[in-house]
Amino acid sequence: MNPKILHIGICTGTNGLTRAFMEQSSMYAEIPSNDAQLNTKAIRMAEEFKPDIVFVQIQKEGVMSSDAIRALRNCGAWVVNWNGDVRDTCPSWMISQGKLFSTTLFTNMRDVREMRQNGLESDWLEIGYDDKIYCPEGEITRTYPIVFFGNNAHRFPLSQLRTDMCNRLKRTFPGEFGVYGIGPGADGNLNHSQPYEAAAYRFAKIAINVSHYEIERYSSDRMLRILGTGKPLCLAKSYPDMPYIDGEHLRTWSTLEELEELIRYHMVNEEERLRIVKQGNEYVKSMYTFDKMVSNLIEMYEITTTKH
Repeated sequence: MNPKILHIGICTGTNGLTRAFMEQSSMYAEIPSNDAQLNTKAIRMAEEFKPDIVFVQIQKEGVMSSDAIRALRNCGAWVVNWNGDVRDTCPSWMISQGKLFSTTLFTNMRDVREMRQNGLESDWLEIGYDDKIYCPEGEITRTYPIVFFGNNAHRFPLSQLRTDMCNRLKRTFPGEFGVYGIGPGADGNLNHSQPYEAAAYRFAKIAINVSHYEIERYSSDRMLRILGTGKPLCLAKSYPDMPYIDGEHLRTWSTLEELEELIRYHMVNEEERLRIVKQGNEYVKSMYTFDKMVSNLIEMYEITTTKH
C-alpha cells in the first residue's frame, strides 16, 4: 500500500513534484512554507492526517517549530528535511535541527558528510524535473543555436566563471550565442517560466550548464531540464562524481578553451550530437524525473521502516 504523504515547503501547489507525490501516495496533503499557520496546521495534521512520510523543504531558519517536528515524529511519521540548494557552508540551522528530523537529505555530498560528522542521519537525494514540460515535443521559441540560462549573480564561487564564459562566447560566436536570465548582459529572461524555458531549449543545438558551485554530486537542475528537453546537446562544466557519462549522456568541459572546442566540433558533427542528445534524454527520463525522485524517497522510507 502506498504511504500517506504530507508535503511542507516551497514547492507546493500544482507542479511536477506535487503531481508525483499525489500519484505515488494513498493520501496526499500539503502546507506551503509561507502559510502563517504552518506549525499549527502541521500539529493538527499529526493528530488527524497521521502521515507516513513528511517531506519538508524550507529555505531558512525559524519556519518550522521544534514542537511541530516533534508532533509529526511522535505520530509515527518519517520526517525528512530536504534541501536542493547549496550555499558556501552547510546551513547551521539545518545542523542544529537535524536531530529533530528522521533524516536530512541534500543534493550534494559535502553537506551530507557535514551532517554525518555531527552524528546526524543524512543522505543524498537528487532533485527531479518535470518531464511533462521538459520533453522533446512542444512549442519552440526562436533564440540562438548556443544558449546559457542562468542569473547573473556575483556572490558565488563560480559566478565570475559564468560571467567570463558569457562574455567570451559572445565574442567568439557572434550572433550564435545567447544568454538568458536576470542581470546585465542577458538577451532576455525566458527562464522565469518553465514552459518558456523548454520552448527556448527546443530551438537550440547546444545548451551549457555551469552551476554556481563545484561540489561533489551537485548540479543545478538546469542540467536535468536541458537533458529532459531532448533537443540541445548539454555541455556541462565537470564536477566531482557526476552521475553522467561524458560522450554518452552529454559532453563535459573544465576550461573555457575546452568549451569552445566542444562547441565548434558539435555544431558541425550533427550525427554524433544527436546521438548523445537522444541517449542523455533517455537516461534522465529513466533516472531523474520527479516521479523517480519520489519513488527513491519512498524506497528510503521503506528501507528505514524495515530496519526498525
